[in-house]
Amino acid sequence: MAIKQTLQFESKVEEKVFSVSEFLDFLNEILKPQKAIIQGEIGNKISKRSGYSIFNLLDKKDNSVLKCFIWEGKIKNLGVELEEGMEVKVSGYPKIYKSPYGSGFEFEVEQIYLIGEGVLKKAFENLKNKLEKEGLFLLERKKPIPRFCERIGLITSKYGKGAKPDFEKHLAPFGFKVYFYDVRVEGMSAISQIVEAIQWFNKNMLDLDVLILIRGGGDWESLQAFNSEEVVRAIASSRIPVICGVGHESDITLADLAADLRASTPTDAAKILSENWKLAATEIFKFEKNLNFIIKRDFQNIKERINSIENNLKIGVQKEISLRQKRLEDQRRNLNLSFKNYFKGFEILEKEFQQNIHQIVNLIKNQKIKIQEISERLLKNKNQWQEKIKRNLKQEEEKLIINSPLLKLKQGYTITLNEEGKIIKNAEELKIEQLIKTKFCKGQILSKIKKIEK
Repeated sequence: MAIKQTLQFESKVEEKVFSVSEFLDFLNEILKPQKAIIQGEIGNKISKRSGYSIFNLLDKKDNSVLKCFIWEGKIKNLGVELEEGMEVKVSGYPKIYKSPYGSGFEFEVEQIYLIGEGVLKKAFENLKNKLEKEGLFLLERKKPIPRFCERIGLITSKYGKGAKPDFEKHLAPFGFKVYFYDVRVEGMSAISQIVEAIQWFNKNMLDLDVLILIRGGGDWESLQAFNSEEVVRAIASSRIPVICGVGHESDITLADLAADLRASTPTDAAKILSENWKLAATEIFKFEKNLNFIIKRDFQNIKERINSIENNLKIGVQKEISLRQKRLEDQRRNLNLSFKNYFKGFEILEKEFQQNIHQIVNLIKNQKIKIQEISERLLKNKNQWQEKIKRNLKQEEEKLIINSPLLKLKQGYTITLNEEGKIIKNAEELKIEQLIKTKFCKGQILSKIKKIEK
């Protein structure tokens, strides 16, 4: 197949002088949009480097060779190692890489698509074992499907011959709200589109009851997207429960194992959603027939219970009244007895008070006489105390005058202080160039130390 592409350049580009690096960057800007899907056979030279691999893709017709570059993470998603003779489809874009040893042309691979049932089965088993060890297929991590789903997110292709029509045909008329997201379910772009659809519903329509992922049957190659690690992880991380119905009943994909519920076919997925509604519709008619009988039976039971409660209530109230009357009578008797005891106590105290009243009067008289005597002595000694206090104050005043620093200063002495106002008693406390203050009887001076003699 011939590919015709016309590249138009502005006249300014023809006149521009590029450096080598600038020209290679310019070419890569032109080449990168030229994305393509290429089918071929892996050659015998597979060079693994740190983080990426380089391999040759061969054309079996004329042995043409295309050098390919791929990051290691993209190979890991395959589930198998690249081997010589393996037939694949690769999608990506052409590129000229820079190197001090000589630049060259290569094809940068964004995605690899395996071809051949044998290699696909091997990739399936390898990836299944890996994801199984991570616990992505465990029953305990699966989310329950609501019993009565109403809001449904449908992910499939609108161009499929059977999946979407079969699903819609067998979805019973119970007013389901179906939100459809069109994706490719086969080919190189299917994986990214399915992942994008699951993520879109989880971001924009989290109130959905369930997501339905379906497609018709096919061979290993056509079901490859549903056996990819990217789709499995998207299903496992979905916060909306997922029902997966892929292929025929015998087709089991990794997407089926990761889903919260597997439907054997797209038709089966529709029946699962409709079944509980159909059962509810049947049960409601049965309930309607038995409703009168149930109401009468329940009404009779309630009436009997009310009568029983009423009788028990009367007996209980009478018992409670009798019990409270008895308690009240007991409390009345105890209260009368307590009052009698209190009154007797008062009578005893009154008699004791009458007997001791004369002693109390005499005691008060004696205390009054003592207080009068003490008052007279205090008044008599008042003048003596005042004279004694004056003499003591005079003596203390004379001591203070004798010991006053001002007296020393009048005699010619001085007081030396440092900058903080502390009195200096020893020359060792001072330093050269330090400021000191000297106080005289009248006035003070500020000095700077030039010499210290110890």
